[in-house]
Amino acid sequence: GGGGGGGGGGGQEMHCVAPSGGVLLLLVSDRPNQFLCHYLSSAMVHGLRPTLLGWDSGSWLGGGSPKPWTFHLGAKLVLPLHYLAACGYSNDTLVVFTDHDVLFQGGAAALREAYRAAAAASGSHLLFSTEHQPYPEEVGPLFPPAPGASPFRYLNSGMWAGPVGAVLELLQTLVGVRRGESLPALLDVYLNWERHTARASPTPRVYVDNDQTAYACLFVSQHLARACGARGGSTRRPRESSRE
Repeated sequence: GGGGGGGGGGGQEMHCVAPSGGVLLLLVSDRPNQFLCHYLSSAMVHGLRPTLLGWDSGSWLGGGSPKPWTFHLGAKLVLPLHYLAACGYSNDTLVVFTDHDVLFQGGAAALREAYRAAAAASGSHLLFSTEHQPYPEEVGPLFPPAPGASPFRYLNSGMWAGPVGAVLELLQTLVGVRRGESLPALLDVYLNWERHTARASPTPRVYVDNDQTAYACLFVSQHLARACGARGGSTRRPRESSRE
């Protein structure tokens, strides 16, 4: 069945699950979800061992309040980063992150082969799922046409895959570590959200925005860099101002 809790922090021991066939499956689930049983059942049928991050006994079993929805969305970035950084998997491990609403049609070998073929075709180490509507809607026109007759052309945050090293770089960027955020501090806010909320402490950006907004911003920045480079302009990172 599922792997260890992996949330870490708060004095809890980290349980690092061994990859199955070189594949590490991750998902974040901090509240009851009707899709989770189907996800786990299809994974077990194919010999996969998902690792469930963010288990919250109070939310699942009663006696506690679920975290605000934006905390769950931020946890989809913070918890995988914390888990991967703490466990130190080798870079040839393929990390596959999904939301709950996924059914598996093959095992680790099938996942690795599908990733290999798609990565070779795209020339990218990081692969993302797509959907039929853009979010935020304003960035829709920037996306290229979908291949063939597929209606799914827009970036989706519900599934991605890549080697550990590339995934760590991606998540560090998205949660704000590269702009000075502290991963332990972000984890503390997640684990002790009621205390931070009661103190009216400033909420870190990762727990305010939709996680898909973070992915979309990264896509837009890459789009602009390519556009400037194609026109002979500089692709250097612009100097940051002190204004938020």
